[in-house]
Amino acid sequence: MKKTLIIITILFFGKVIAQQDSTKVYKKRVLETIEVDFLSSYYSQDGDNASVTGGIGNEHLTDLASSIIVSLPLNADEVLTIDAGFSAYSSASSSNGNPFDKSGASEDDDDDDDDFLNEIGEVNGSPWLASSGASKSDVWGSLNIDYSKSSDDRNLIWNVNASIATEYDYFSVGFGGGILKQFNEKNTTLGLSTKVYLDTWSPIYPTELKAYEDVNGDLDEGFFEDITIIDQNGNASTNWSPIDGFDLIKDKSRNSYSASISFSQILSENAQISLFFDVVKQQGWLGNPLQRVYFGDIDNYYIGNANSVANYTSSSNKDVFHLADDIERLPNSRLKTPIGMQGKRIIN
Repeated sequence: MKKTLIIITILFFGKVIAQQDSTKVYKKRVLETIEVDFLSSYYSQDGDNASVTGGIGNEHLTDLASSIIVSLPLNADEVLTIDAGFSAYSSASSSNGNPFDKSGASEDDDDDDDDFLNEIGEVNGSPWLASSGASKSDVWGSLNIDYSKSSDDRNLIWNVNASIATEYDYFSVGFGGGILKQFNEKNTTLGLSTKVYLDTWSPIYPTELKAYEDVNGDLDEGFFEDITIIDQNGNASTNWSPIDGFDLIKDKSRNSYSASISFSQILSENAQISLFFDVVKQQGWLGNPLQRVYFGDIDNYYIGNANSVANYTSSSNKDVFHLADDIERLPNSRLKTPIGMQGKRIIN
């Protein structure tokens, strides 16, 4: 009899516990464990249309980039993602912000070095040779933090993010957010996201233009002292000047505002189609102050070997450089509306 009572008691409490457990809601976590991803890449290019020297010159570039992405599950519904990376590059093109520098990287913000003499005591430069100025290489670093939360049914996901990036002549702060909604048993997805970047230039100018501004156009002072400027015919001249003089950039900001709408539809177990529509508004200084501009209706002036002027556009030119007429200037406002479509089909 006692054995029977014990068995009945155990069965009774087991049934009560089972009933209590059946009332609990179990759901799969968005991210079960911490995930860490390492990404890296190497890029190399060559060419002879360098924008820093007006579309003519050596544009050899190497870039080594690496990043680490850490995704942390905060609970069943929330994930924090941290993305940190860097990009280290060396560029023959950008080094020619100061093509006359043969002595080593400048320590000031203007990329101007006081020693512009070559091995035989002459001042020259060439768009085909990489100088040793401060802009010859740079390291870009970034940090992005993203927080996302999913609904209990996993059909709604929203996120917020913030980022920061910096390099030698540029600084960027960004923030944004988005929402993603799934319908039709997750076969249809609609997304909306926004992003804001508040960026600032620390302008590096072509050496001759910055030097011209430093001495208020006096070609007998500063960088130009004891330097002979020559015209197209190889004759000494004092007529060179940037178009309309040259003023430093007053508005050093570049702000970008974007909104993006995306739509994705699974058509079958083998096919999917996606549509994208973006609106991007940019304001501020949108050009690159390091890039030289030359005008065809303005006389050309050079520094270097007069005998090499006729051979300027050839890569054999090693000792004469064309002085800029201006820097790249673009309208201070730009509106872009890209539209995209993507289709995918699995063959088998």
